[in-house]
Amino acid sequence: MQKVCIAVHHDLLAAALAVKKVERPLSTPETLQACAQRYQAPDAPYPAWYLFGCQQKGVQGLVNLYTRQGKSVFLCPDHLLHRHVEADMIDVQLCTLPDLLYAEFLSQGKKIVGYLPASFASKAFLANKLQGQKGNKFLPVQRVYTKDSDPFLPAANIKFWIIKAPYGSAGKSSTGIPYTVWKAEYLQEKLPKLLAKLHGEQLLICSEFIVTHDPYAACADHVVHKMPFFSLPGYGVKAYGQYCQKFISHCNWDALEKKHVLPLGDFIKKTTITTGKINTIKLFPEFMQALSFHQGCVIFSVDFMVPPDGIPRFLESNKLAATFAEKFDPHLPPLIDYYASRSLYT
Repeated sequence: MQKVCIAVHHDLLAAALAVKKVERPLSTPETLQACAQRYQAPDAPYPAWYLFGCQQKGVQGLVNLYTRQGKSVFLCPDHLLHRHVEADMIDVQLCTLPDLLYAEFLSQGKKIVGYLPASFASKAFLANKLQGQKGNKFLPVQRVYTKDSDPFLPAANIKFWIIKAPYGSAGKSSTGIPYTVWKAEYLQEKLPKLLAKLHGEQLLICSEFIVTHDPYAACADHVVHKMPFFSLPGYGVKAYGQYCQKFISHCNWDALEKKHVLPLGDFIKKTTITTGKINTIKLFPEFMQALSFHQGCVIFSVDFMVPPDGIPRFLESNKLAATFAEKFDPHLPPLIDYYASRSLYT
């Protein structure tokens, strides 16, 4: 019987199991017992949906689907994953696998699914990869600075900029510092001091603040699309269905005018979430082709915005984004279930 290890980020696994900390890998019987218990839990968080499914949401989950395919499945927190793990296949969709450990597993003949290099966590790295696929038109005007960079903005005709770190999410850097939105003149004045505060190899991303005026969202001026994608060897990158999430907000322009700089959370007013269809987006097939640097058997989501010219602008991709158990397209199963049904056959 083929043995499958599902490696999970330790915090996500603890949340899925409703415990404070996971001290060791779970055996196959323990994994199946947890699956039976958590599948019925109506208040389970999304990591539990990914692993154990959810009857109410119509999600089967990785453990159920792999088990039904005749595999012996066990769970392992990512920090306890090691080169001697006893498994024929290792699923790392729900964690980041160190590149050296990935190479070691391949040398042992183990099958790896759900893998993207750790470097994909960097927004600066993702932008470079998109440029490498001739995707310049799909990037905002932006520049990555170090402490030694010349303190000048990359373009003079852009009125508003957003400052962010290469690593972070939900409008904050990985250290919790919020992204900030600036009027161009004020940012140019303060940029030398911002760069002087950088240490060592720290990077700072200065990116055009995109205004949307979305005709499908009451002309909202800040609409972020989150679209699920999958990559399969030999098939390239494909959008999963025709529906995406839309995070619709309006901006506090009066406050920015008065203060010249605002944390992103203060500039963006209350957000509502709905769904949208990608067939309304100009050049979406070309945009999708530019994402082909995501390779292997993996699922991920892409955040992008669509300004009035209709050309998507890439923000970032994320394989841990919490959308894989949602069913946006009524004709398709949740993406996590599609992934589990394909990963054993790639």
